[in-house]
Amino acid sequence: MAGEITGPEFVGFLGLSVKLYSPVKNVAKFPAVAQPGLVAAERIFDFLDTPREICDAFGASSIRGFESTITFEDVSFSYRADEVVLRGISLHADRGDVIALVGPSGAGKSTLVDLLGRFFDVDTGRIMVDGVDIRGLRIGDLRSLFGIVSQDTVLFHDTVRANIAYGRPEASHADIVAAATAAHAHDFITEMPKGYDTIVGERGVELSGGERQRIAIARALLMNRPILVLDEATSSLDTASERVIQEATSRLMVGRTVFVIAHRLSTILSADKILVMDGGEIIEQGDHGTLMAKAGLYRRLYDLQFNEAAAVGSLWPADET
Repeated sequence: MAGEITGPEFVGFLGLSVKLYSPVKNVAKFPAVAQPGLVAAERIFDFLDTPREICDAFGASSIRGFESTITFEDVSFSYRADEVVLRGISLHADRGDVIALVGPSGAGKSTLVDLLGRFFDVDTGRIMVDGVDIRGLRIGDLRSLFGIVSQDTVLFHDTVRANIAYGRPEASHADIVAAATAAHAHDFITEMPKGYDTIVGERGVELSGGERQRIAIARALLMNRPILVLDEATSSLDTASERVIQEATSRLMVGRTVFVIAHRLSTILSADKILVMDGGEIIEQGDHGTLMAKAGLYRRLYDLQFNEAAAVGSLWPADET
């Protein structure tokens, strides 16, 4: 009879209705799902469209390596016009020197090394590499001279191998293993489920703080850059991890010009030159023995850390002055 359906037809209709329900529901939810992505994309494109403040100067020259000296000449800098962060900074570093920067928080230590990489331009004075003002060098060439190991290690959601080889993706497996071994990372890497092919998670969440630092040191070793920046690389580690990182770092520093931003003074006792900063100025400089003899801010910082460490039974280097 017209208008009637059979039992099999009805069952077929129900089956098709059930199968259509999920796709139709997803289509209905699409605007709500897509909207956050559109907002995020808009922010990303706004960021990408932001003009760069630091650009290559017209006729900027190339630099293929670091030969002899780094010099700061009466450098001053401020993030805002009414707030000077660095003033009158002058220093000289020869190739192979280890320069330590110490002082209270906000003294301008990190800003000083940021200026060296030309992440900002100085307000007055100049910074020279091998006698050439860095503002006259190509930024890519300048930054290719630097290896950086910071307190906040940047790792990607990728394999251990890819994270070590990030700055040198063409590196062979043997080179990667050699760098990891020198950084005291090979043993814990081989104990992981897939070894060098283990995914470390976003920002290295699958690793401990000491393991992340050793991966960062292996990366810096593999890149083999002539200038090294260590930005409080051990300040957030326990004593046992710090000792391992210090040994790995000592290998990384060999033959390089190193700028060490130090919170724990025990890590920089053998530096060629220690610069004590306060209020954006260098108020003391010299080696450990010289600064201890002056009995200034460095001596007070050292004694404070030594006394605190002794109170909790930590093993800090003895005063050798």
